Amino acid sequence: RAIVGLARPSAGTIRLHGQDVRIDDPGKAARLGISYLTEDRKAQGLLPNRPVRENATISSLGRFTRLGVLNLVKERIYVREMIGKLDVRSAGMGTEIRYLSGGNQQKVLIGRALAVEPKVLIVDEPTRGVDIGAKQEIYALIEQLVARGVAIVLISSEMEEVLRLSDRIVVLRRGRVATTLSREEASEETIMRSAALAA
Repeated sequence: RAIVGLARPSAGTIRLHGQDVRIDDPGKAARLGISYLTEDRKAQGLLPNRPVRENATISSLGRFTRLGVLNLVKERIYVREMIGKLDVRSAGMGTEIRYLSGGNQQKVLIGRALAVEPKVLIVDEPTRGVDIGAKQEIYALIEQLVARGVAIVLISSEMEEVLRLSDRIVVLRRGRVATTLSREEASEETIMRSAALAA
């Protein structure tokens, strides 16, 4: 949240492509190519009484606006493509998002994060509260984004997804770095030991 300007950092710097950057709000983060998928979709992500279309594009309206006027055709084309690519199951883009399953709600929020065409995507507990089928689809999508060159910062308490999706694992304990492991070094045992033994 601090990286994308949603919270004030207490210390530290953000470096992007080797340069220090200061990010005060999510709009600036988006312009720099950084997008964020919140861990709490109900409290911080969804507009529950608004349609799928609005939930998918609310963070990137500049992409669909010219001279202050929203181009509904362009917006609908994006949402239709997003629904197809992410296999969002709903009655249509006009459906209020509260009527979708947890997994489909999460896929719409991923579509929102991708609408800014990020170079860096921060995903915080991306499969929390979704069923096993949606979880596997989200894993596959993250792997596809990595293959396309998107840098993914994965924050997760689920060992399965940490081990499956990570090239490098930073183990945190009480807000501090306990250790950093490569994919080759990482196992459930080494991660748990690092977290437990850290001072």
